[in-house]
Amino acid sequence: MAGMSDSNPSGSPLQKREFRPAAPSPWLIKAAQTLVHTELSLKYKLHIDEGCLQMLKGLPQGAGAILIPNHADETDPRICLELSSLTEKRFISMCNREAFDEIYGIAGWALQRLGHFSVERGAHDLKAKEFAIDTVQQGKDILVIFPEGEIFYLNERVQSFHSGAVEICMQAILEQRKKDPNFKAFLVPMAIKYHYKVPIENLLLTRMEKLEARLSIKTYAPTLAGRLRCIQKTLLEREKETYNIQIETTGQDDLSQEIIETENAIISQVEEKHKNLPVSQAHLIDQSWQLSAALKESLAAETDHSVKMEIQREIEALREVAQLSSWRPQYYGDDTSLDRLAEGLMKMEREFYRIKRPQPLTTRDVFVKLAEPVDLSTLIDEYHSDAHAVRHKLTNALHEKIQSMVDELVERAKAAGSSS
Repeated sequence: MAGMSDSNPSGSPLQKREFRPAAPSPWLIKAAQTLVHTELSLKYKLHIDEGCLQMLKGLPQGAGAILIPNHADETDPRICLELSSLTEKRFISMCNREAFDEIYGIAGWALQRLGHFSVERGAHDLKAKEFAIDTVQQGKDILVIFPEGEIFYLNERVQSFHSGAVEICMQAILEQRKKDPNFKAFLVPMAIKYHYKVPIENLLLTRMEKLEARLSIKTYAPTLAGRLRCIQKTLLEREKETYNIQIETTGQDDLSQEIIETENAIISQVEEKHKNLPVSQAHLIDQSWQLSAALKESLAAETDHSVKMEIQREIEALREVAQLSSWRPQYYGDDTSLDRLAEGLMKMEREFYRIKRPQPLTTRDVFVKLAEPVDLSTLIDEYHSDAHAVRHKLTNALHEKIQSMVDELVERAKAAGSSS
């Protein structure tokens, strides 16, 4: 891995966790699609135009395709599974390596057979990249990549994209054109918007009151957004106490900056202990993933129990940094939608109750929109001339396109019956 030492803090050689390729099982996928369809019928109402489904159905035979949705919620993979069923296309999805180890590895067995393959976030996972490129080259299945790389629970604000989807698509075209000069591959932008159609004010208030009581909050702000920010502030103080962090920024008005400084402080603590693992990423969340990936390799090679426990604590601290990256107080203004407040509350519950996947407040509508597929084969000459510029320009354009589609879906959701 670039920018990483060849050894862990104890001097043992680093060991990468095993790559888990997709091994799709038609019968298991069909069974999962049936279950998901039933679940969506009970808990969600899916809104997608027939024209969007036709875009996927109408992709040229034998062409490569990558579906790139915003990553709004834990339900996103189920939405993709439903789309797979509706379009009769098989999806192969990139999935965080950690998920494959859940339930003593049983989750990994199921994920592989449902068409998921592992990627180690923050690492230069060459096996995952090669598998993704090969999937596109074969032109049989649709590859699914969430370019945000994480669920931020900021559904109405698409976060920065990584350029991996563009790179994988271009590399697949270049490799396959050595065999087939006419091979094409497409990127298909997709937007997802979740919306509580039923009133949720009382549900929000009840769950906020429960958190406030557990946090011993006695003074209440006059608005739900204000109360949420107070909960956030209190939880942040607990974080600073846990990691013995002292920063100058204080007060509710500086909460956003205080969160950023807390993230920086946690990363600095880990970096100070592991100076042989330099950070090369610009964004805080990417820094946390990069350090975490290196420490996980060290953990796999370590034999000393006390050292293993310390490394595990550091990995947990870096996971906190990744979660803090989604704590955006400016997303929850006093005049904000209840959808946004619900997302914020779910994150605070995830933090306080230490749960991996916070539950939505109640049933929701799901609005999905696809844009016209982008044929990257038309950019080959430009890519040869300046690959970096093409990746950067196209990644930004895709981000803007999906944000625009999310904005449209927000308006559609309001028109369908707003809970704002």
